[in-house]
Amino acid sequence: MTGGATLAADVVVAGGGPAGALAARQLAVFGFRVVLVHSPLRRRQHLGESLSASAPRLLASYGLTLPESVYAPRPGNHFVRWGGREDRIPVQPEGGRGEGQRLVRRDRLDAWALAAARGSGVRIVEGSVAEAAIHSGRARLTVRRRAGGDMGVEGTYAVDATGRRGALSRSDRKNPGFRTTAITGHFPPGPREATLIASFADGWVWSAPVVDGRRDVTVMLDAATARDPERAFRAAVRRVDLRDFAEVKAGAALRAADVTPYVVGRAVDREARTVAVGDAASALDPLTGLGAMKAMDSGLTAAVALRTALERPDHAELAFGFHEAKERGLAEESAVRTGAFYAEERRFADRPFWRRRSRQIAQPPAPALRIEPDTPLGPAPGVEIRTRGILENDWIVPAEVLILPGRHRPAHRLGRIALPELFRSAIAAGTAARAVEAFPAPERATRAALTWLAREGFLIPRHTSANACGGRQSGGNQRRSVPRISRNASSRQ
Repeated sequence: MTGGATLAADVVVAGGGPAGALAARQLAVFGFRVVLVHSPLRRRQHLGESLSASAPRLLASYGLTLPESVYAPRPGNHFVRWGGREDRIPVQPEGGRGEGQRLVRRDRLDAWALAAARGSGVRIVEGSVAEAAIHSGRARLTVRRRAGGDMGVEGTYAVDATGRRGALSRSDRKNPGFRTTAITGHFPPGPREATLIASFADGWVWSAPVVDGRRDVTVMLDAATARDPERAFRAAVRRVDLRDFAEVKAGAALRAADVTPYVVGRAVDREARTVAVGDAASALDPLTGLGAMKAMDSGLTAAVALRTALERPDHAELAFGFHEAKERGLAEESAVRTGAFYAEERRFADRPFWRRRSRQIAQPPAPALRIEPDTPLGPAPGVEIRTRGILENDWIVPAEVLILPGRHRPAHRLGRIALPELFRSAIAAGTAARAVEAFPAPERATRAALTWLAREGFLIPRHTSANACGGRQSGGNQRRSVPRISRNASSRQ
């Protein structure tokens, strides 16, 4: 495969973006030898990317601090023109609670993540993956170096963080039945510094300030209507009022990119000893604005799963199942949420762009019934208690969780209350009042957890319950947990 010696490590990471760089950094912090294969990109236009208010908390839980220089200047307002209405959403002051998403400079985010990996002892090889194989039970990659010549790198596992390219894990990608193309350009700004999202008959437009004093204008279209990007972009911006936001002129450089959401069938290939992270594992619809956030969380979660698999082999399947379930679950949950938002644009419901994307909506669940203190309690139909992997203290460990059909995430813990234990206790006690009295936890916390179980549909009045024996219970990992994007997601509601 290569003419020279092979560079050996515990884990080889392909791709130096936020997902790969933070996965490599965290594995090095855990004490593993890590090689990161990185192919520096030329400066390019990026779509309007952002990080949610939870990003600093997520990173801080891994000992990371995101510098303020990563963020772009904060616009004063956010305008939403959707469904025939216009909403102006004021942006809260910096540091305020619930300040929402903030725009980021992707070049600086990438550089920060790569520096964090390098500073933790990760060895970085500049080049791209030309070939992957299994050799003596280890993942071996052939790297085409920028300096010339090929070299081999190998590890017990390989991490695919090569984004949409999916150099190691592209073969079983599942698309949603449509393809979306984003066409973006930078233009002189208008008088308003706000961000904007606006719908039109055949797509939607996103616009935000960029660091050089210009405006990003990005148009989202069906791929079939964007085969001539220049013409498609011009046609789209003529249908959206951008006069206060940008001076869209002819002749500007445009960039077209595939931004179709998807999920790979297997985020972990056991035979190839490969773990996919970031966009190599699943990509969210650009309507979420959470691509960068999801990439960082994916890389950090995969690092914990790999640590568990390497140091506690008996829990390897549990750990990999956790990572796969999180990728799949986030993609499914995102599809439902964005599908609901697409469906709000009823003016264009019969247009192909909107019809295809609105199909993803699930029927909304029936409102949860209010449970009074003396209401007889029972489990909702199909509720099960199962053993799954959860993230706890930088390991994936087995724990009991509650599973509810149609719900993307299991329930494990609310604060300090173990929800499966409270679920059993509530059914055995018979009523909410008796459950609060019998459960060995503070009354206020127990009441709050019971209310949550009722609101989320796990507990219902006994006369409507199809199964009064406390839910089915089984072990194993046939169905996987689906946490939110958060540090200890599987332990939260």
